[in-house]
Amino acid sequence: SNNNTQIWDAEKLRPIRNLGGHTARVSSLSWNNHTLSTGSRDSTIIHHDVRVRDHVVQTLRGHQQEVCGLKWSPSGAQLASGGNDN
Repeated sequence: SNNNTQIWDAEKLRPIRNLGGHTARVSSLSWNNHTLSTGSRDSTIIHHDVRVRDHVVQTLRGHQQEVCGLKWSPSGAQLASGGNDN
């Protein structure tokens, strides 16, 4: 495993983007328009702007353990995250 997130073209059956940034496996994903948020076993959440080459736009460090769930609100204004911090 290389800790990257891949975006695939489902019709051509090939990867079109490879998004790095995490130091451990990616365990959760959530889309908000052109932003893909990824949560990882490294306890971080990364916001990727999939439209640009330098895709990492923000890294959040609020969890102490693996981020196992992410969900953007319908308005796109808030992101809920769940972790194994208990």
